[in-house]
Amino acid sequence: MEDYTTVQTIIEVMNAYGVEFVFFNPGIDNVPFLETISAYRTQGRKSPRSILCLDEFVTMAAAQGNWMASGKPQVVSVHSELGVLQLGGSLHNAQWGRVPLVFFTEVQEPLERRNWKGEPFDQGMMVRSFVKWDHQIKDGEDIGEVFSRAFHIATSEPCGPVYITLPRGVLWEKGKTAGPKTFKAIKEIPLKADENALSRTAEILINAENPLIVTGYSGRNPDAVASLVELAETLAARVMTADTRVNFPNTHPMAAYLSSTVGFGNPLLTKADAILSIDYDMHYAAPSVSPDPNAKIIHIDIDTVKKGVPLWDKKPDILIKADSSHAIPALTEIIKKKLNIERRGQLKKRYEILAAEHNKLDGEWKALAESHTGKKPITPHWLSYCINEAIDDDTIIVNQTISPATTVAHLIRRDKPGTLLSCPGGCIGWAPGAALGAKLAAPDKTVISLMGDGAFIYGCPEATLWSANFYKAPFLEIIYDNQGYGAIKGLFKENYDVDNMGADIASPPDYTMIARANNAYGRMVEDPAEVPRALKECLDIVRGGQTAVLDVRLASV
Repeated sequence: MEDYTTVQTIIEVMNAYGVEFVFFNPGIDNVPFLETISAYRTQGRKSPRSILCLDEFVTMAAAQGNWMASGKPQVVSVHSELGVLQLGGSLHNAQWGRVPLVFFTEVQEPLERRNWKGEPFDQGMMVRSFVKWDHQIKDGEDIGEVFSRAFHIATSEPCGPVYITLPRGVLWEKGKTAGPKTFKAIKEIPLKADENALSRTAEILINAENPLIVTGYSGRNPDAVASLVELAETLAARVMTADTRVNFPNTHPMAAYLSSTVGFGNPLLTKADAILSIDYDMHYAAPSVSPDPNAKIIHIDIDTVKKGVPLWDKKPDILIKADSSHAIPALTEIIKKKLNIERRGQLKKRYEILAAEHNKLDGEWKALAESHTGKKPITPHWLSYCINEAIDDDTIIVNQTISPATTVAHLIRRDKPGTLLSCPGGCIGWAPGAALGAKLAAPDKTVISLMGDGAFIYGCPEATLWSANFYKAPFLEIIYDNQGYGAIKGLFKENYDVDNMGADIASPPDYTMIARANNAYGRMVEDPAEVPRALKECLDIVRGGQTAVLDVRLASV
């Protein structure tokens, strides 16, 4: 092999940070990197495994899914500026998902190029609004130091993607030193919460009559799930969680359930007199729902800046910058010490009332789904119910449903940390690539991705299915096929008296043929009675080693 000094140094930094995979789409500029990785692995030397993705969008989505399933830093390698442009919205998703990821490319020459303003061309400018840091390496810089810094920035809370560009002469550098040195990962000590602030928080929550806990990504630390359960039980407080992860078991009596008849809006949020926000972001497409103006808001988060926009455009009453995995148990202990016998008795009664409400709503959702057993066309309720019946507790659900998201959240039960992965960003098409990455991270688990038909197409199905087959990482893709862009049509109809805005995918493609063309199994279902059998068949095929696509035709919207 050629002795590419720069590349060997980069690989040693990756090894120090525990990087297991490099998701790449090839260009002439990453040839020395890929060649060196191949040589390392052939020689039995420690090195990440390279995963070829036939579309750049899939590289980033797969890296995000792999991180969510493994907790390990990620690397993406694509071709100079053209590959970066092809990453598209997947980089937006990685930013909103706080993915600790380093991606690097060659600087596109000639370096003397100018933009329309006459300014020097700046390749990093293409992504600067979507990364934590970017840097163009110059001749004479210490490559190991730069990449170590990049990984440190990417993996420091709040995590996020970083971008490095290298001139061709630096990237292809050969035999300049005796060999790369070894590196050590820099690990930060988790930030602990201020005890005085926690004490004031405890007082507010103890005295609240209708407290609500909201969380979005506390479950990135698996131990935080059990800690949040203990806090909710101690306070007798509902927990409203985003579907990004298993932050809180949705089967728990304190899990916030909404009535199946509720449309847009969230009465739990508007009626709470105290809101404890833990690791929570406003949605990318934020719903027009705000808390009661008199509600006390406590915000515990490692990222308190929130891109400069306070939650619900309201300054919190108490703001605590801390690692939630430490802050949650610390707050629970303070609350337990402050509770007197009388208040404990009152909270016990409240717990029983809330638990009864949860069980009642749970029963209503289940009964509604079961009432659709023979309803044609198939409904998202029946499909979600059948999925829940077909999976086990260890199955990893990779979810990017949009229109039926509330139905999925109420009918597919997830209790174990790490068994639900979703995308907090706004770019559709994430689920297929993320499922590929999750399966590579957890080869012994069954992985199922859920998405609409629009997302299936956006997700580069040929590229994703090819990689799944080639790298023996089978998973099941289930398409909630409403034959149109349901979420967009729903919002449009809500605001305008128009029946058709041209967003129907009329006479939809045969997605099963796309599956078969890429060595995957494909099946299409239109009869609700066939759904349980089709799910079982597809899961058996996936567990046997072949990726499967199940196209479930729902009513068009």
